[in-house]
Amino acid sequence: MKKKSILIKEFHHKELVKISKTFGSQYGDLIESMILYFKKTGINPVEAINENPAAMVKVLDKRIVSFLKVQERDILKPLRNEVYQNSKEQKEQFLNLSKWVKDAIIKINDFDSNRTKDITKELGKLKEELNKVERKIYKQQEAFIEIAQLIDAKNKSGIKGTLKSLFE
Repeated sequence: MKKKSILIKEFHHKELVKISKTFGSQYGDLIESMILYFKKTGINPVEAINENPAAMVKVLDKRIVSFLKVQERDILKPLRNEVYQNSKEQKEQFLNLSKWVKDAIIKINDFDSNRTKDITKELGKLKEELNKVERKIYKQQEAFIEIAQLIDAKNKSGIKGTLKSLFE
């Protein structure tokens, strides 16, 4: 490694000696580290203000808290309110839908009950009609048998037996 000399004032040389003793490093290594530090951080040591890093962190902390409050006010709270409204609307729609389904089921049950009553009523009427028809047929059968008896009083032709076997 090729060594280079730097001209600095006596006061600054004494400060360099103090700093190198404090950090336990040689002058050259300390200067190289300073150069890399300034390069990485982009800090201009000529324009550097002697501020306390803790104070700078507090300022930065206040800025971050302020930023978060603005984000909360502008984004999070409106989003939360929107989600709440959406949830509320969904609950209302669910209740309305539940009521509608319940009413529809009740109407279907009522319709089914009425239809069952109507069908039962109609079946009762048909049964009465059928009974009437059966009685008429039975009376007609008896009339045929009576006519057969009158025609053939002694049942020589067997017409009475033939009619009875047909009607059974």
